[in-house]
Amino acid sequence: MQNHKTIVLGCGFLGSEFERHGYDVLGRGAFLWPGSLDVLEPFDTIINCIGNADTRACEHAENWREVSLVNTELVAALSNHAHRKGKRLVHISTGCVYDRNNAPQCEDGKVSSHCRYVVSKLAAEYACHADDLILRPRLYFSAAPDKNNLLCKLPAFSKHLTEINSYTSTRTIVEATTALLSAGQSGIFNVAQTGYASIAQISSKLGLPARPRLDGVELQREQGLGLVNNIMDVSKLEAFYQPRELLEEMAECWQQLGGSKLRAG
Repeated sequence: MQNHKTIVLGCGFLGSEFERHGYDVLGRGAFLWPGSLDVLEPFDTIINCIGNADTRACEHAENWREVSLVNTELVAALSNHAHRKGKRLVHISTGCVYDRNNAPQCEDGKVSSHCRYVVSKLAAEYACHADDLILRPRLYFSAAPDKNNLLCKLPAFSKHLTEINSYTSTRTIVEATTALLSAGQSGIFNVAQTGYASIAQISSKLGLPARPRLDGVELQREQGLGLVNNIMDVSKLEAFYQPRELLEEMAECWQQLGGSKLRAG
């Protein structure tokens, strides 16, 4: 069980992983936004997992107020609250802020505001104080059944992307957060498995049937979104925590999910 003075906000896909690792979690029934932050008074470390990650919904202009309220304004309020009260804030941002996979992207490298979702996440980072800890994970997967789990969605894909990307298991996010907090770290850290792969390569590794393939340009044309493919440098993280190799981590999670049943549909 983690220190009782640490609290996780959000009990969705990622928050549930923190809870499985012994962290205390506040869901919607206990933490409401917009609203008072008084419920956070007993805690000295706040881990924010709340966010609107529906990139399609984020692209609709009529949803912008709701998106910015959750993805940006909540983070700014939490950071200011933590700064005033002498607390620690860990904010889970996104690796989607990078848009290149021709070389591993570093934390101090170029970022791109290519869609409304990323605009909201970058604005949140800019609102944070220097002593906050910001994590940038990418394309979540897990050993737990969930509609947001990439491994659960994979068997239904009708086409397989050939572009390489970074990917992050939810337990890696939890373990990296724990290690970085223990080391007293702040600032921005990329959080992903070591190694990179395409959906086509992952599907082959897991024994899924081959599908027609498409590249990144074709995917963006089909989806009508500012989707990105990128690979992230995790050497900064590796000074404090060693992520597991990507395909090995995926295979282990796949097995725990009962991959043969998922494969059969």
